Amino acid sequence: MEELKKILYKRIPYYSTLGLELQEIGNGKASFALPLREELMQNGKVHGGVLASLIDSSCACAAISLIYPDGYITTIDLQVEFLKPVSKGRLLCRAKCIKSGKNISFCKAKVWNSDGELICTGSSQLLRIS
Repeated sequence: MEELKKILYKRIPYYSTLGLELQEIGNGKASFALPLREELMQNGKVHGGVLASLIDSSCACAAISLIYPDGYITTIDLQVEFLKPVSKGRLLCRAKCIKSGKNISFCKAKVWNSDGELICTGSSQLLRIS
């Protein structure tokens, strides 16, 4: 996990810019934590793009964990369902690759707030690239 984590943070500096903390990666699963801060807010609530990025990143890492080091992944479709606004604390996103095909992977993710309430769900389709 540590080797892949270093590679991901080097290839995707956006993770550090956003403040994503990779908690787990492997066996088709990945999770990120995200401490909330003022720069991520819109009208006092977390911007939807932040939640979409959290889901996208988690799904991509879940899929990558199944093919690394033989390939890489890029998102070709992302769907996000916003269930509840959040304004403080820490978010946790867990993703799972539910199907990893020859070219396309399918992943699902959920995001919880610090109180364990589900605030967002999503799914993605990812294309394998060499």
